[in-house]
Amino acid sequence: TKGLDLKAKMKPSDVEWLGEIPDGWEVKRFKYLARLQYGDSLASENRENGNIDVYGSNGPVGVHSRANTETPAIIVGRKGTFGAINYTEKAVFAIDTTYFIDERWSKVNLKWLAYCMSAANLDDISQDTGVPGLSSEAVQKKFFPFPAKQQQKQIADYIDHETAKIDGVIKKVETQIEKLQEYRQALISNAVTGKIKV
Repeated sequence: TKGLDLKAKMKPSDVEWLGEIPDGWEVKRFKYLARLQYGDSLASENRENGNIDVYGSNGPVGVHSRANTETPAIIVGRKGTFGAINYTEKAVFAIDTTYFIDERWSKVNLKWLAYCMSAANLDDISQDTGVPGLSSEAVQKKFFPFPAKQQQKQIADYIDHETAKIDGVIKKVETQIEKLQEYRQALISNAVTGKIKV
């Protein structure tokens, strides 16, 4: 948390989903932060063998020989799992069920923006529009917090660090659950085959 003030003086943002924000921050509509770009059509039978991930609305769905994004990139679900946010440090091919943003379409820290978009619950916007999919117009109008670019990086780094710790705990718990399930199965097997005296 070095350089990130978790006890900053707060002010009302006048935006329901944001609540209060630090005093020195602004609030801006998404259209002033980035522009959503449509992914390209690429049927699975037209994909050429390669090592570039093809991204659909909920993440990687195959590989191709070329990318249509630069790096890093945010891939946003447009149809299907609309509002899903995927951030990648690699150039990828975003298909037509998605939007994407890379450094050609935004001057903000893209990892920070991906975390902001995740927090903004974009799938709620989609349901409000009555359109089966994510409306770029609705996203462009949505208000987002806007700290200085250095703070954007600090926030993204902080979230990376803290979520890595959480993921580590989840992995340990999952391993323990797996071992308990194995023990449970062994207990049943050994009891029914007479290996345990009951």
